[in-house]
Amino acid sequence: MNFLDSFNVTQNYTALDVVLNLILAFVLGLVVSFVYRLTNRHRALSQSLLMTIIILSMVVALVMMVIGNSIARAFSLVGALSIIRFRTVVKDNRDIAFVFFALVAGMSAGVGNYPIAIFGVVTISLLLIILDYIQFGIARKGIYLLRFQIIPTDTDDATYQTVFERWLSSFSRLSIKTVRMGQFVEHSYLIRLKRGVSEQTFIAELSALEGMERVIILAEESEGEV
Repeated sequence: MNFLDSFNVTQNYTALDVVLNLILAFVLGLVVSFVYRLTNRHRALSQSLLMTIIILSMVVALVMMVIGNSIARAFSLVGALSIIRFRTVVKDNRDIAFVFFALVAGMSAGVGNYPIAIFGVVTISLLLIILDYIQFGIARKGIYLLRFQIIPTDTDDATYQTVFERWLSSFSRLSIKTVRMGQFVEHSYLIRLKRGVSEQTFIAELSALEGMERVIILAEESEGEV
């Protein structure tokens, strides 16, 4: 009798099944992490998240094999995992989606549903690569979020709006509030620069105004300051 076939880890899985499912989960986790890295090349990559995607795929596959068809095991596992506290804050919703992607890949590998596991992950990966290639959802260039602080006067709006009309093709106010105990007023605008106008030129012109401080311009598609 074959030793691997006779060694039943659960009622439905042999040791060979376990190994094959975990290997498949590992490969699928690698694919998901590769797609994440490929479509995330314009941002800082987290090695921790890449490893988490691979580990999660294998762990979830093992969990699905442990649970099997037992509802009691499922509830017991949920109770055991409820004591775990994850302190890392995921800032990007896209990262959460990839973690969920890895979780589902591990689930499908763990239950031994190879067609769904392989073709599902490959199909989703290809679609994500296509969306990244066509730059789906990328904001139009030339649109910025502008924030600045200015000493409040009766004519402060007219002062900076003259600069706006000279360098901007469009602008709309988002918010206005007082800061520094009322000594300054902070304005937020969504702006579009005129063709051929650089961000540095506009910032220099706006910063030169009397009473102007802390001029910050953010590209709509980025999180960093220009």
